[in-house]
Amino acid sequence: MNEGSAMVVSPQGLNKTSKVLAIQKGEAGTATYVPHLSLPQVKMLAASAAHLGEGHYGDRNELLVLITFDGCLRCSETIGLRVRDIDRNDDGWVVRILGKGHKAGVAAISPSLAARLQAFAYRQKLNPDDRLFPFSRSRAYQIICAAYDGCPELYKPSKEKDRVGAVHALRHSGAIERLRVTRNPTAVQHQLRHRSAVMTLKYFRTLTIDESLTQQKAVDFDY
Repeated sequence: MNEGSAMVVSPQGLNKTSKVLAIQKGEAGTATYVPHLSLPQVKMLAASAAHLGEGHYGDRNELLVLITFDGCLRCSETIGLRVRDIDRNDDGWVVRILGKGHKAGVAAISPSLAARLQAFAYRQKLNPDDRLFPFSRSRAYQIICAAYDGCPELYKPSKEKDRVGAVHALRHSGAIERLRVTRNPTAVQHQLRHRSAVMTLKYFRTLTIDESLTQQKAVDFDY
């Protein structure tokens, strides 16, 4: 998968205008293909979210998109993050989260994002127990959907059409991007805190489809 390409990957959007790469329409329609955004698209979405508010509200909106993607978090996990949950150990940075069934867990995050989260908390004079995103899941959904609306070139996934909502698609997108970088399905499964490897295998299949198409597009028989 080419980081620089504007790759929109949704089965329902693959035949529509310039939002998509039509060459993907056959494979992307399979049940194992997971709708997701590329890294450049996530950055575009985050920039759009930043423009939804002034000052620290814009910063917060941008970080909402980035941490959900980067940590492969569920929406409830993202909005539950407190300042003290950003932690560093010998190997790098993690966020401590409360996952499904109120189970405690950890997820790795980029050092650069950890620095931005801490800088945001410092500027806002947040206490260790203060939440970074003190609003509801419905508000998080509104922010991210509004960010999509500010990027008409991006396809916005929906549960009705794609079996995954616009917010949860960021978790899928982060998982696929981490798999692309690490090439380690087990590590990605642990990042997601999944007991089963079924979803990770779907991510791997999706990544394989994307990369295979990229390679095939480079073929020219010079007719």
